[in-house]
Amino acid sequence: MASVVSGMSPAARARRKRGLLIWGIIILLIWFLCSLAFASMLAPAAPSFASAFMAGQGIGGVFFLLGAILFLIGFIAELRARAFNRRDIAQANALHHRLVDFSRTPRSALYSAPGDSVVSGARIIEIERHFDQQTEGAITGALETSMRMFSTSFGVSSATTYAHDVDTARTYGSSSSFTSGSINGTTIANLSMSQTTRANLMGDALFAVFEVNGNDTYRVVSMSASGVRDWMAELILAVSEHFGGQATHSGNVVASWVPTITQQFGPQDVSYATDRLKALAARPYEDRESVAFAGTTIGRNAMIATHMRIGDAPPLELLPSVFPSSFGAALGAPEQPAALPQSVGGGR
Repeated sequence: MASVVSGMSPAARARRKRGLLIWGIIILLIWFLCSLAFASMLAPAAPSFASAFMAGQGIGGVFFLLGAILFLIGFIAELRARAFNRRDIAQANALHHRLVDFSRTPRSALYSAPGDSVVSGARIIEIERHFDQQTEGAITGALETSMRMFSTSFGVSSATTYAHDVDTARTYGSSSSFTSGSINGTTIANLSMSQTTRANLMGDALFAVFEVNGNDTYRVVSMSASGVRDWMAELILAVSEHFGGQATHSGNVVASWVPTITQQFGPQDVSYATDRLKALAARPYEDRESVAFAGTTIGRNAMIATHMRIGDAPPLELLPSVFPSSFGAALGAPEQPAALPQSVGGGR
């Protein structure tokens, strides 16, 4: 199984204590050189050079202890950082392969849940579309500032010189000062704001009312396609933060799948479903095809639709309501060390 990440992550680097490690090495090196120098000095009077070196070591025992402590702290931190990075890389690779398998999940599996409410034989009686809007603006202008400063200062100093002999004299002095002041200023801001609101003509949400069995009604709403993709992206990024976000390999791997997953499983039929329903609403009531829809109930005879079928046409996908649970199950599946990752549909 090929690795998709390498190197050390910011989270792993943050666990290092390189400064303590380097200072420990420097202090131990200085201690060793000093001990060697003392040993050279004591060598003529010592039985052997080894005994002279041991005598030199005793002189810098505290220095050695300090260097050893710093070195051990830095060395242990380095080992822990590398162990953390190895676990992070292994987890990132596993998450990547799980996401590859998840991307092969059939789209229809995410648009139909066993617990969905299903209504069939409905006829459209009211239909509206609401476009997503985006506002862009800018604030321009200038700041004009004028300032004044006033200060006063008072100081006193004195000096006395005493002569002790022909060549020696001493001078004693003291000084004190006092300063006070104030700053006054005025700032004038001349600002103007301009903004433009544009409707996303391909980002419309659905609002419709259906009559069921001639004596009841059902209200059906759906999010816009762009709104659903934003919701999916936020969910994936939240999972990425759970794995450490940009500081870890695992978090970066999960976040890198945002465009692929949102494009792969995001709805593509919301605008088309609205167009079809508007065309039906323009016909006489008797000529309108029946509509079947399913979704999550949000109130009495009201639901957020996940998919819809008009007449005998193929179903229209509106909201992948199963995406959160399927995505979580795919990333939370247990490892299978003896085999390659299996497909999400069959579990792990």
